[in-house]
Amino acid sequence: MKSKGFLYGTLILVGAGLITKILGFVYRIALSRIIGDEGMGLFQMAFPILVFTIVVTTAGLPVAISKLVSEAEAKNETERVRSILIVSIFIVVITSVLITSFVLLFAPWIAKTLLTDQRAVYALLGIAPIIPIIAISSIFRGYFQGRQNMSPYAMSTIIEQTVRIFTVLILATILLPYGVEYAAAGAMIGMVIGEFAGLLYLLYSFKRDDGRPILRKLSFTKKQHSQQWRESLRDLLRLAIPVTTSRLVGSFSYAIEPIVVSQSLALAGIATAAATALYGQLEGMAIPLVFFPSFITYALSVSLVPAISEAAAQNNARLVSHRLQQAVRLNLIVALPSALLMYMLAEPLSILLYRQTDVARLIQIMAPFTVLHAMQGPFASVLQGLDNAKAPMRNSIIGAVVKTILIFALASQPALGIDGVALAINCGIVIVTTLHFIDILKVVSFRLPLKDLGKLCVATAAAGLVTYTCIHMEHWPLLAQTAAGFFGSLSIYALCLVSLSLIRKDDVRRIPYVGKWMAKCLPH
Repeated sequence: MKSKGFLYGTLILVGAGLITKILGFVYRIALSRIIGDEGMGLFQMAFPILVFTIVVTTAGLPVAISKLVSEAEAKNETERVRSILIVSIFIVVITSVLITSFVLLFAPWIAKTLLTDQRAVYALLGIAPIIPIIAISSIFRGYFQGRQNMSPYAMSTIIEQTVRIFTVLILATILLPYGVEYAAAGAMIGMVIGEFAGLLYLLYSFKRDDGRPILRKLSFTKKQHSQQWRESLRDLLRLAIPVTTSRLVGSFSYAIEPIVVSQSLALAGIATAAATALYGQLEGMAIPLVFFPSFITYALSVSLVPAISEAAAQNNARLVSHRLQQAVRLNLIVALPSALLMYMLAEPLSILLYRQTDVARLIQIMAPFTVLHAMQGPFASVLQGLDNAKAPMRNSIIGAVVKTILIFALASQPALGIDGVALAINCGIVIVTTLHFIDILKVVSFRLPLKDLGKLCVATAAAGLVTYTCIHMEHWPLLAQTAAGFFGSLSIYALCLVSLSLIRKDDVRRIPYVGKWMAKCLPH
């Protein structure tokens, strides 16, 4: 199997990310209407705990596997690939069993003491079985990333989300008569089933990958195997520990966020049920909508690590700089108009999707900062690909500490409440992204394309003008205003991208499956 290259793999993941994001919104919108903002609050209270346990379980291995497999593939070291996978599986099996047992044992205490809502225990118990499933999946996703074959990775996420959308909604509906806490737990169980379906596809893809028995039986008694496994363990830990620490800090901050928020809102005089509902509006409704374009960031982050590692191994500084330029350009093309549209359409989207006008205020607070947030993941991936994983680790720690302090300081103010949480999250984004960029400038030659940036601002302004005109058509129904503003602005924006040469024929040709046909439609 041949690797398809950085841009091809990125576009594969972008396409899959768009599909899964749309499917994710479908089930989240439907779920919010089934279980309400209080049920979404319980759902979101358990979710950060899950993220934290996953980071502990996988120990940053996907990034390390991706980098090591990419290097081994370049040198045609099949035995090294095999030992990397076996050692990784041993690690995650041990850690996932321990962490899952811990969550199941301490779920009542976590819900009652830390989350301040005893009903969250059911969601915690429902989500616990997903930990070993995600841990195993991460190993094989890292393997395919390292080989720069993103198709199995992309298809597994689509299958996972498709199965999830049905199981989450069905189980939540069935369990709703017993209470919102049971409905939230049903939604979590649906996520487990979806993740398991994705794992099955990854295993199937791995089995037919070039027909090579990568995980054939090895003898523990063979000296060369023992030595090779020790070397693989050392290399994995060397790369994984800084990544783990960085993600551990971020996920720990995310895990204690509902605790800090609930305690801060309590100090502001907000009752427990009301605080849970407000947190559900922010984390379950506003943030998923405002960070919708993050699938672009995720696709770039996944593709950049092996691509940058390959370029660095060849001592090709020019290629490293070129790939960074590609990532920044693609991110800005998506992030700038997305931020503007989310800000302008905040109120109609909140009414149409969630039937909650209060969500619009939170969206408008956070929308402008999504541009910086879009850069954060790719910047971290560039640093990791250059064997400088300690920099994003340090930056994540600084950002998480500042964000947590600000959440407590701002959310406890009665005049701010949940708005203070949104402002604190924005501050964390600014700090981490800025520090990442400063560290990149120390090792990579990078020039911001001011001419393209100016063209991009013109295109974004044109799209914003169309949106503004449509949403002020007062004699139109709200749905018609929103649809016209959204699709009209996207059409004008696409035309501006082509006419201003921000999208080039060479870029379009690399789009999987339809690129060559689409390129014929563009001017020279």
